[in-house]
Amino acid sequence: MRGDDYVGSLIAKRIIEATDSSFPDHVFIFDAEDSPENLISTLSKIGVHHVVFIDACEMRKRPGETALLSVAETSYPFFTTHGIPLKVLAENLLTGCEVWVLSIQPKQTELEEELSPELRETAEHVADFIIAGLSEGGDEIA
Repeated sequence: MRGDDYVGSLIAKRIIEATDSSFPDHVFIFDAEDSPENLISTLSKIGVHHVVFIDACEMRKRPGETALLSVAETSYPFFTTHGIPLKVLAENLLTGCEVWVLSIQPKQTELEEELSPELRETAEHVADFIIAGLSEGGDEIA
């Protein structure tokens, strides 16, 4: 419902669909939609060591530009639209994990707007990259 803010969900959905949910044993893909905090207990139970959130984040860059950031490198308030900042979730609930954010600069986040062409293109490239890595066993992206 927030235009380019949908990019993370679109990427997750595309990966899950393209791989028929067949991932290496050490790789899990979840679509957190707009509530990543709902996945924290699941991630804790699995015992993950590395977590990568994919999210539209305001970075003052060109629409569709990406950056892989350690959550530890970010500052309060974190630059997403979630109710609980990812940094707060990571620091308090994912202790012992390396947590990263694949940040994608949105073009627009108005209510009920469609994904911009720039972010749709970026989503395709990111999903293709991850799908290729998973098809090679996932070791390169894990």
